[in-house]
Amino acid sequence: MDALRAFIADWLDPIGVVLGLLALVPIVWTWWDVVFGRRRRERRWFNAIRRQPGERPAILIVDLLAGKDVRASVENFRRQQPALAAIPDERILVVRRDRAITAQDMPDLHRELRHVAAQLLKAGADCIHYFHAGPAVVAALVGAEFANGARLLLYHHEAGQYSNFGPLRPA
Repeated sequence: MDALRAFIADWLDPIGVVLGLLALVPIVWTWWDVVFGRRRRERRWFNAIRRQPGERPAILIVDLLAGKDVRASVENFRRQQPALAAIPDERILVVRRDRAITAQDMPDLHRELRHVAAQLLKAGADCIHYFHAGPAVVAALVGAEFANGARLLLYHHEAGQYSNFGPLRPA
């Protein structure tokens, strides 16, 4: 019995420690990749999506602010961006209202958004640059309508300039 205990203490314990340390390497590697690697890959993917306009990009302008016309500012921004300047006029669609949106306007607005989505699908748009001016509830409606379609890139107007906030649907 003492010989067996000596064998275990002399040989099997160190082998068990070495095997345990070897098993720890893939565990730590996987943990590191899950915690830090995924975030890095998502950030890289997000930035790549923001920079790539797609094969057949389109622009959707939803202008629901009474008394304002945001298309002019979008056009000025578009001319400054080479990727957006190359988009032909037939793939620029505008949903516009001259008065404040009420709950009674939502069915007609939803129908118009579906029609616009169908036009963009018919044009073969694979990336839609979305400029929104109006109530947030309509932005949610646009998000729901385009959630399963082409990639939708969101633009935010701040301090007289638009900035690309990336895709609607993250990785």
